[in-house]
Amino acid sequence: MGTLRARCPRRTVGLRVVLLVVAVAVGEVIALAFGLPGAGAKGYSAYADAQKPVLSYLLSNHQNVEEFQKEFSLSDERLQEILAVVRASDSALSKEYDESEQIVHFNRGASETEVRSKIAGSDFDERVKRIVARTKADVEGVLPDGRAADLGPWVDEQWQAEAAEYRTSSGPTYQASFRGVSCNVYATYYRGYTRYEVAIPHKKVTFSGGHRVKITPVRGGTRTRVPVKDVGPWNVRDNYWRAGKHRSMWENLPRCVPEAQAAFFRDYHKGKDQYGRKVLNPAGIDITLAVARSMHVKKRIQRRGYIRVLVRYPWVKH
Repeated sequence: MGTLRARCPRRTVGLRVVLLVVAVAVGEVIALAFGLPGAGAKGYSAYADAQKPVLSYLLSNHQNVEEFQKEFSLSDERLQEILAVVRASDSALSKEYDESEQIVHFNRGASETEVRSKIAGSDFDERVKRIVARTKADVEGVLPDGRAADLGPWVDEQWQAEAAEYRTSSGPTYQASFRGVSCNVYATYYRGYTRYEVAIPHKKVTFSGGHRVKITPVRGGTRTRVPVKDVGPWNVRDNYWRAGKHRSMWENLPRCVPEAQAAFFRDYHKGKDQYGRKVLNPAGIDITLAVARSMHVKKRIQRRGYIRVLVRYPWVKH
C-alpha cells in the first residue's frame, strides 16, 4: 500500500562530507519564520482535508496498520476489507495523477498559466475529492458499529505523530562536498521512458541531458548510480538541490526540501504544486522498479509507495 505508489506510464508518447550545512530542525525554524503552516497547527485536521489521502499514507505503514486493527478491534477479515479499499483508492488517485501528467506533457510549449487552466478544466480537484470522500465512507462503513466517529480523531492523532517524526528524525536536510550536493528526500516509483532511470522535478536539468544521480536508501539497501531521463514528480521547475536565490521557484523553502514535501507535510502553497494540483505524496524523485531492484528496496517501495533516500547531485558543487 501507499500513496500513489504504482503510477501508470506517465509518458506513453514517447562521503566524506566537507560541510554539513542545514539540519531538518533548522529547516523547520526557517519554515516557521516564513509563516508556513505546520502539521500541528491549531484546528488543522488531516482527516477533514477533502483532498488529502491521509488514510492511504498512514495505512502504508505496517506499525500503523497493527495499531489501527487493535484500536478498532478489527478481525483479520475486516482489516483486509479496509486495506482493499485503500488499495483501490491508491489506484484511482494514481490514474487521476497520470491523466493530469498527460496534460503537462502534451502542453510543454504552453505557459504555466495555460497548463494550470487546462488541469483545472479537467476537474482534477473534484475527482480527487470524490475519491478521498468515498474512501473515508467505505472505511467507516467497515468499522464496527458505533466506531465510525472515532476514525477522524484516530487519523488526526496518527498524522500529528507522523509529521512530528518527519520533522525531527529524517536526518540532515543536505550535505555538500567536492563531490556534489546530497539531499535527503522521499522517492516514489514510476514506469518511465526506459527501464532504468529516474525523474527529478526540473525540466532544464532533464532536457539538457547527460546527468546522473547517486541514490542511497536511508534505511538498508545499496547505493546506485542512475541516469536522469524524465521530469517530475509534481513540479517541473523545482531545483530544490540549489539554495535560495538559485532556485527557479519556491525560494523561501530550505535547501533540499522539495516543494511537494513541504506541500504534503506543511500545507505549503496551500498544499498544491505549481500547476494547482493537490500534492498527494511528498516525493522529490521518481525511480523505476529496476532502479529499486538494484537498490534492494523493490518490495519495500511497492509495499509502502515511497522510501526515504539520500540523492547526490554531482553537478552541483556549492
